[in-house]
Amino acid sequence: MNIISTNKPPVYFWIVGIIALLWNAFGVYNYVMQAFMTTDQISEFSKTEHNLYDDLPIWYISIFSIAVFTGLFGAISWLLRKKVAYTLFIISFLAVGIQQFYVLTEINPRDIFIPLTSIVIVVFLIWFSKRAIAKEWLK
Repeated sequence: MNIISTNKPPVYFWIVGIIALLWNAFGVYNYVMQAFMTTDQISEFSKTEHNLYDDLPIWYISIFSIAVFTGLFGAISWLLRKKVAYTLFIISFLAVGIQQFYVLTEINPRDIFIPLTSIVIVVFLIWFSKRAIAKEWLK
């Protein structure tokens, strides 16, 4: 039995993987910048921004970290051609869904571009990773 597959992924598989890595790395960067803001940085906020930042529940910060880190690990797994990328993208989707629901209902219901973009991207990554598993590009 041949354990090593000869199914070589096409170039667009790698392009999607790199874009997913960059997108999720940007999300991790945003999380780290938000989570580790100094009091000096917070003091530069407007009153509205300051109140918004202070009112974020801890579960929101936690779900934000789960969303971006599982997405990043999913993208890394994708580039390593590991099947676990699919599961990580599903976890990221659940966290993104909760996070963005809170954003749209409690923080800023008028700004829907980033929340919807985040959801569409992770849904695409789930769909494409499922397809990649079927084609044996991910093992």
